[in-house]
Amino acid sequence: MVDTSASTHRVSNGATYWFTGLSGAGKSTLSGALKVKLDAMVGDSKKVFILDGDVIRQGLNKDLGFSAEDRKENIRRISEVSKLFCMAGQIVFVAFISPYAADREFARGVHKDAGLNFFECHISATLEVCEGRDVKGLYKKARAGVIPKFTGVSDPYEAPTNPEMNINTGEQTLEQSCAFVLNQMYAENILTPNTAPIVAESLIKSLSEDAQKEVDGLKFIDINKEQAEYIQTIGQGWAFPLKRFMNELELLESMHMNTLTDAEGKRHLMSVPLTQDVSAEQKAELANEKRIAIKCTEVSNDVLAVINNPVFFENRKEEISTRTFGTSSVKHPKVDRIMKQGDFLISGESMDFVRDVAFNDGIDSYRMTPQQVSEQIKAKNADAVYAFQVRNPLHNGHVLLLKDTREQLLKLGYKNPILLLHPLGGWCKDDDVPLDTRMKQH
Repeated sequence: MVDTSASTHRVSNGATYWFTGLSGAGKSTLSGALKVKLDAMVGDSKKVFILDGDVIRQGLNKDLGFSAEDRKENIRRISEVSKLFCMAGQIVFVAFISPYAADREFARGVHKDAGLNFFECHISATLEVCEGRDVKGLYKKARAGVIPKFTGVSDPYEAPTNPEMNINTGEQTLEQSCAFVLNQMYAENILTPNTAPIVAESLIKSLSEDAQKEVDGLKFIDINKEQAEYIQTIGQGWAFPLKRFMNELELLESMHMNTLTDAEGKRHLMSVPLTQDVSAEQKAELANEKRIAIKCTEVSNDVLAVINNPVFFENRKEEISTRTFGTSSVKHPKVDRIMKQGDFLISGESMDFVRDVAFNDGIDSYRMTPQQVSEQIKAKNADAVYAFQVRNPLHNGHVLLLKDTREQLLKLGYKNPILLLHPLGGWCKDDDVPLDTRMKQH
């Protein structure tokens, strides 16, 4: 049974995937594995069908032998059958040796004439690999002369010269081979996710002149540089779905569940509490304010954000430290900083982010929003992005890992995978290499 409620994808267009290759290359194995994956992804066991050469010869084509004429008729019949499945909007895997190029071109033509998708896929394990597998003992019989006209031994196999996909199952794992085909399905719009990836929008909105004068006149909290980095993280959209400093309920969810729930009830990973502390004196001074501005005079005298209808709650420092870092010892540098915070936390009904933080350290241009990163990816025509987060300068081990990652992605069928190198900025330990130095090395 397939759980239809758990579908994550849909079949957008019918398509025939013609798996050709020697006996033992893995055509049936790959077809079967793909069907299992696709059935689960689309929540329907009837959207994908397999036409397997061995099975078809026991029924529809049981009257055919292995002469050139019979092989041609074998392919003609299955070409027409696969076309019908394709016309019905289904994905069909044709797992046939189909040794002759002219017969495969006939199959392509049948689909092309009907305006249907056809993809020739060479399952290109070598003869040595296939013979080494010999699950059914056919190669042994062919070598002994028991089976005449056996493809690859006593009968020719004309390998495709320009297939849509070349899948070497002798070098790739089954999982890698499946990923190769699935990636092609995405690229050709055969398979489509039910929900597109989210690119969080920036929350930063510039103000009119009058609105700017109003916020400039508000009472404000002067935050330190580390908190300004949190302001930027939330405002640029990197903490999606968080749109303010955490309120008490959001903080509790983050500490206990390592998630944050959005407006539609979907949970997102969020294991780091993003909060703003105030002292008892600040709380008393600001308690009756409807709007409170936030500045970081370490950076500039500009208002960065405004808290609307503020609320205050206890800063349970020990609980936050132990839940997040597993200790309340001030020997942990972040715990030490938490313990030095004010006794209260402040949030609000909402927050307005009125200006992006400019640290004026020569590397502000690298602090891009999710939307800007997405635009860079599109501009570079990347079909995959592999990210590497690092708090140190890159060394040879890192470079070897990144190079191998790219090579593995290319083997999976991606054409232009690019690296998103993500240095950890912000507050660093005293013995860390400074961020600006690391950026120059990167």
